[in-house]
Amino acid sequence: MPAIAKNFSSGLSEKYNEVKFEEIIDVAENMLQFLSEIKAGEDAVNYLIDYIHYRTKFQASGSERKLSGMFSSAFDGEKTKDYNPKITFKIFKATIFSIRNDAIPKASPGWVITDEPDIDWLGELFIKEIDLF
Repeated sequence: MPAIAKNFSSGLSEKYNEVKFEEIIDVAENMLQFLSEIKAGEDAVNYLIDYIHYRTKFQASGSERKLSGMFSSAFDGEKTKDYNPKITFKIFKATIFSIRNDAIPKASPGWVITDEPDIDWLGELFIKEIDLF
């Protein structure tokens, strides 16, 4: 997991102000711990895919996310840090409960983030080969 977190930290930090490895690993560990607590078992991977799908397609408020527009993009940076690991984890838990209750749309079978039009450089981070050693 540290190698994957470093990959995302490095890739995100190229486009935005520094995104700390420690923040990514902390949230990832909390997510995995939560999936263990709810005894997700074999469904854990599907929950993660559905979470990524939902957060790609929808904003936290539930409104549809547009990845690119005529004058802006969902990937445009903010002048100030607009994320918080604790809030990210809180949104993750709420989204997983919604997924389990069939309250939000799930990913279609075989969906991967790189299938999304306009996913741009972010999709590349998901498929980048990672050196584990």
